[in-house]
Amino acid sequence: MQPRGHSSPADEAGPLDGETHARVLDHQSSGLIQAITEKGMHLIRMRASVDGASHAAGTLIELGTVNVLGTVRHRDLSAFAQSCLHEVVKSILSDNPEVCLSFYNRAGNLTLKMHAFQLLEGIGKSKALSMVEIRGRVGWETIASLDEACQIDAADLLANRLCQEIADPHMTPNLLDLLIRA
Repeated sequence: MQPRGHSSPADEAGPLDGETHARVLDHQSSGLIQAITEKGMHLIRMRASVDGASHAAGTLIELGTVNVLGTVRHRDLSAFAQSCLHEVVKSILSDNPEVCLSFYNRAGNLTLKMHAFQLLEGIGKSKALSMVEIRGRVGWETIASLDEACQIDAADLLANRLCQEIADPHMTPNLLDLLIRA
């Protein structure tokens, strides 16, 4: 019997709750697959079905069709999985543009001297101010219009930051927690 006010581990939501799909980072000959979930971008390990099919990096897998073994840390990924991570995260953002557009359309000042756009590699204060001015009150409707207006690769820049946060979950501010997993 649980003491009042305490929840059992079964009552608490895990990081994989609500996840339905993942993208392959590495499918090893042993049948072990290292992947990243679509929704929350959690790194996971899973065992492939016994059909023997090999899955290339970026392949979308329905989680109900594999045996999910749990989460994995970035440092425990194979070198191949680590090398594929950026492109797979970028493809997740490109295939789900609402996540990417949400960041660019809602990002604001983090402090009096720093805008959230400055968290992205290569975006300095003047570029961030220019992007805010171009964005206006309406924002962008597509990633292509954002890329064209600001002369950036929006999905690539955001994927780069998210991959840095996956590798170092202690980075602050953490866009993964603020934007993706909130």
